[in-house]
Amino acid sequence: MKKFIMVLAAAALFMGQLVAAGDKYMAEKEEVRIQNVMAKIRRGEPVTIAALGGSITTGYASNPISTNSWAGKTEAWFQTICDKSGSKLTFLNEGVSGTDSAFAVARVQDHIIKNNVDLVILEFAVNDQWLDGASRKRTYEGVIRQIMNNSDTAILALFINTLGDNLPGQQYEQQPICEYYHIPFVSWKDCVLKNGKKSDFKAFYDGQETVHPNNAGHASIASYIIEKLDSYWNALPADKAIPAAEKKLPAPFTDDAFEFVTYYHKDNIEAASNTGWKVGGTPRHDDWVKRGNVREGWQTNEVGAEITFEVEGSTIGVTYAESDTFRNAVAWVTGPDGKASSKVILQCYVSYRSGYYGWAYRELVHSDKVEKYTVHIQCSKRAPADRNGKYCNITGIIAAGK
Repeated sequence: MKKFIMVLAAAALFMGQLVAAGDKYMAEKEEVRIQNVMAKIRRGEPVTIAALGGSITTGYASNPISTNSWAGKTEAWFQTICDKSGSKLTFLNEGVSGTDSAFAVARVQDHIIKNNVDLVILEFAVNDQWLDGASRKRTYEGVIRQIMNNSDTAILALFINTLGDNLPGQQYEQQPICEYYHIPFVSWKDCVLKNGKKSDFKAFYDGQETVHPNNAGHASIASYIIEKLDSYWNALPADKAIPAAEKKLPAPFTDDAFEFVTYYHKDNIEAASNTGWKVGGTPRHDDWVKRGNVREGWQTNEVGAEITFEVEGSTIGVTYAESDTFRNAVAWVTGPDGKASSKVILQCYVSYRSGYYGWAYRELVHSDKVEKYTVHIQCSKRAPADRNGKYCNITGIIAAGK
């Protein structure tokens, strides 16, 4: 009995050590990382701030975008405090129309990490409404883990909603993840409803628009972001009172597959087989061209043309562009056992996307084990007659997992 008690005591001590190690991160307050960024500004050191999101981040429907978008107004606030301290500000608007969390995991390395960003404002709560539910939380967490792991980069989450009966958005899924990682957030809906009523949102959109806020909407969003940032700036403690950020992250909230992403495109992979697909071509999304590091894929207008790639990961998915000028494709994988998965439709043709591209992601594999797969993409044999001669396309392949 005595020996048993000693074993229990040893086990309890060991578990206590594990909990203490985990608590080192979990005890970190949400403002620690942002406080460190603000302290850099106060000391007159250069800082880089980035806004990462979709078309609302680019400033679509605001005019002029440079000054009346929420990102433009937020940049102006940072410029004001940087001017006072002598800090050099680099503000990067990394908005690309249609970006959701799945497309963001393919952009983080090029548009955030390579730019050594100090603070990132994330905006995906609108576009994630149309992302597959099996991917939404996992990819959102993947963006966070890519940015925060082994770095002291700060994140401020922005939850924007669309106009509708319940002011739709993915805050309800994203907020718990942010709270888990001690990431502060600004909820546009919560802020407006705290001071007004649901009908107030009608003034933030023009005409039949329900997704992209007008100048008044962007001003409203920016006011709450600035209010949040201003509270940190005004209450900033002495440098020595601000602890260093804990760079080692806790166990994942969902899973950590999208922390480890390889994005395959025409520049870093060759097809294993190809019966009619062409490298590159459209689409070259204007927003992505402006941000740099454009990644292009493959396209074809030959019915039944098939292209295959050999990739490795625990999660495999295809990214593609949407437009009213395209036709659909189908995709599936052959696994290590040689068996083919079910086919899924890549809906490249979207009737309401007239004159511009949207982005989309379809997941083909989701498992706990990293394995080799053959990805098949085929120009759909089933399409309306008016789609004949139209192109289908893929922009790349996401392979995630350690």
